[in-house]
Amino acid sequence: MKPQVDLMEIIRKIPSEIQSDLSIGLMDLLLVSKGGEKIPSPLIKELLNLWRKQELGTTHGLKLLLEAALSVDPEKAGEFFTSKGLMELAKDLGLEGS
Repeated sequence: MKPQVDLMEIIRKIPSEIQSDLSIGLMDLLLVSKGGEKIPSPLIKELLNLWRKQELGTTHGLKLLLEAALSVDPEKAGEFFTSKGLMELAKDLGLEGS
């Protein structure tokens, strides 16, 4: 089992200028995932609320998107961060082997 990580600490390491692009990419990852049933419904409701308010690119929105992506497909989440040049974040999340 992977150790618990502080997602907000990891989110704070993401440069603010790419947070919006990352939120779009994480949302795309969630939309094509076949494991959507693994996302708890309160998390989905909160994501939809943030989406409606156009706040998915905030640190809170990124945290929720990351939680959802990790619950649905951690391997794809690791690949996503690596493809964006964020290998250190993938490592912090325990996804470096993905």
